[in-house]
Amino acid sequence: MTKVLYTLSSRDKAPMLNEVMTEFSLLSDEIDQEFGVQLIDPVAGDYCVLIEEEALKKIDSQYDIEGPFSNPKIDTFGPPEN
Repeated sequence: MTKVLYTLSSRDKAPMLNEVMTEFSLLSDEIDQEFGVQLIDPVAGDYCVLIEEEALKKIDSQYDIEGPFSNPKIDTFGPPEN
C-alpha cells in the first residue's frame, strides 16, 4: 500500500492527528502517524497528511481536501563541506 500526500484546510484550529483520523474514518494503518499533521500555511489554515490512496475513497469530510501531491525524498546534494 502506498501513502500519498494530501492537503486539508481547517479555518478554526490546527487539527490533531486523532481528529483527522476520526473525521476521515481512517484506521491507524491508513494514515502515517509518524508524519502526523504538518502545517503548510498558517494564514490559510492549510495542513498536510500522508494517507493511503485507497482510503480517500471513503472520505466525506468537513475539511477541504486536495491531492494527491508528490512527496519526494528530501536529501543533501552532496557530502558536507568542512
